Amino acid sequence: MDWQLHQVEALASQPQPNPDAVTAVAIPLAQFVRSAPSDFIEPLLNSPFGRVFRLFLERCCQHPLPGQAADQLKQELSQQLRLVGFQGAEGHGLLMALMPFFPPGQLQVEDAPAKLPPWLLELYNLRYQNGQTATRATSEPAAASGNPSFSDRIFLNRMLGLSNLYYIDPEDQEILQELREVRMQTIELLLNCGSSQLGQHFTADFGDRYWAMAQSGVQKEPLGSREAVQRDEIQQWLSTTPNSLHAEGGIQRFAAALLFSQPGSVRLAEPEKNLPAWFVEGYKRFCSMAVTA
Repeated sequence: MDWQLHQVEALASQPQPNPDAVTAVAIPLAQFVRSAPSDFIEPLLNSPFGRVFRLFLERCCQHPLPGQAADQLKQELSQQLRLVGFQGAEGHGLLMALMPFFPPGQLQVEDAPAKLPPWLLELYNLRYQNGQTATRATSEPAAASGNPSFSDRIFLNRMLGLSNLYYIDPEDQEILQELREVRMQTIELLLNCGSSQLGQHFTADFGDRYWAMAQSGVQKEPLGSREAVQRDEIQQWLSTTPNSLHAEGGIQRFAAALLFSQPGSVRLAEPEKNLPAWFVEGYKRFCSMAVTA
């Protein structure tokens, strides 16, 4: 099957993806991961492919996939993983390839912190351990506190987890309220960061979390008074500051404004010229997810 990454992302953006369509994408996706060079699995997960792969897992693979072909590939990958084990690079790739076929709660790696590298352990914990941050016994003392920070692992996982949970079940009011609070905390981080530093954070782990929140759909919810005041202050600054996107504080406020704006509602002429390189591709994806009325 010929497939493209933007097709996978488009499928993941649908409110209720068709299970057969999900299977048709999951099979070549898993085969691609299995056939990738074993020393390229970590860079692959950290690439744009990894961002879409995570999105596909969270939004399309919450239930067993239908079809004999999916079952057959699942068995093949499982058998191969049993033969090679979890601790080598080949096993890491096989585990990642298996994830579309095992919904949350249906895959267990015994003593995962000792067997999986940190980059894969994080994905495994988010999907199969309710987002808990398990660490190796020999690792350095945990510095994460859960306080809002561009680098705090607990906070970053909370951003991603709540965004995905809301996308899956927007009717859950408890998730919605938590996500709204985290959004306000994220906006405060954005507004208090220099533009050069923000670029560094976006090219690290924060960027994926930010775009997951921006694409969650929470912007369709009515704003509370505190949120409305914050949004209005940001929009007023952007509209009254000359050449605002190129002024210091402009990209920070623009990024914050998108968290209050539904995909497609904020259009820029020549985004390549008006947005930094580390933001423009994510912005284009955000606009491409506009929901047609």
